[in-house]
Amino acid sequence: MVAALASCGPAASPSPVPTPTPTPTPTLAPTPAPSPPASPGGQGSTVPVDPTLLGVLPADVDGLPLVENGEAEAVAQADPQLPAIAAAFVAALAVDTKTGQFVFAVVIRLKPGALDEAGFRDYRDSFDQGACSQADGVAGNAEAQIGGRTVYIGTCAGGLHTYHAWLEPQGLLISASAAGDRRLGEVLMEHLTITP
Repeated sequence: MVAALASCGPAASPSPVPTPTPTPTPTLAPTPAPSPPASPGGQGSTVPVDPTLLGVLPADVDGLPLVENGEAEAVAQADPQLPAIAAAFVAALAVDTKTGQFVFAVVIRLKPGALDEAGFRDYRDSFDQGACSQADGVAGNAEAQIGGRTVYIGTCAGGLHTYHAWLEPQGLLISASAAGDRRLGEVLMEHLTITP
């Protein structure tokens, strides 16, 4: 489910720290106007982009501005599985243009009752497979306490990492993929604006 969300980030280099030469720096699209509301009917409906969800994320990650990414949002809106769980979402990207290190983040406002533990596990697996399809496949999974909450961490064979936090009381799901030794995914999760 929703593998398209994960595959929206920059291509990962097989080295632990991507270099600027082989890793293309993504073009950051200007912030789009909010999309029209989703039409009734669930599956196949377009999930609206809600830029206010960026307020859940820090404004910058280790000094790198976190900017809404309209290109990734357009790709995600085409995913027919996203409407099953999402009432709205937003995508953002922070890139170190000198080293190619990045963090790509998605915030999803969940539909009430759309996710349970099994569904969350399926979502993580799908996101990780999508992200790791560009980084030599999934190599492992772990969980850690970051910022006072449980964060599920996926590792790709090519060095990319994924991060997932389900903020159940707020009905929010935050997922990210990141590459590089600055550990930008962990920094992002540490500095979410919602306290546990």
